[in-house]
Amino acid sequence: MEQFLVAQMEMFRGRLHPFLESVSEETADQMPEGFNNTIRWNAGHILTTADGFFGLNMLPENYKALFWAGTKPADWTGDVPSLEKLDSQLREQEAHMKEKISNQFAEKLPQPIQFPNGFQIHTVGEVAAFCTTHEGIHMGYMNALKRVIEGKQ
Repeated sequence: MEQFLVAQMEMFRGRLHPFLESVSEETADQMPEGFNNTIRWNAGHILTTADGFFGLNMLPENYKALFWAGTKPADWTGDVPSLEKLDSQLREQEAHMKEKISNQFAEKLPQPIQFPNGFQIHTVGEVAAFCTTHEGIHMGYMNALKRVIEGKQ
C-alpha cells in the first residue's frame, strides 16, 4: 500500500507542477463568479494541509492564516507567496512526504485528526491516503477555475 500511495502522490504532483507553471500570477488570483477561492489559494491549501497533517512544519506560520480550511483571499493581509514559491515548496514537500510514507506508514499520530463530521485519521498511512485524495479534489477545482478564467467552459 505504501508504494501505491507514493506512486499516486507522484502522479498528482506530476500533474500539479506543470499546471502551476502554465498559470500566470494574474490568472492565479482571479475568482470567477460561483467560486469561493482562487488557483493560488488552492495551491497554498494543498501545501498547507499536507504540511499540517503530515506534521512536517516546513512552512512559515502565516500560511495557515492564508490557506487553511475556511480562509479566503479576500481576507489576506501581508505577504502572499508567489505561485513560483508555492510550486517550489510543493516540490520540496514531496520528498519529505515520501520519506514519511516509506518510513512511518503504520505509525500512529500523536492525536487523531478529527473532522467536524466525525471522520478521523489515525496513522501516517491514512494521512497519505487523505492528502492524495484531497490534492486531486483541489486539482479539479484549479482546472475548473483556469478553464472559466480562460473562457474554455
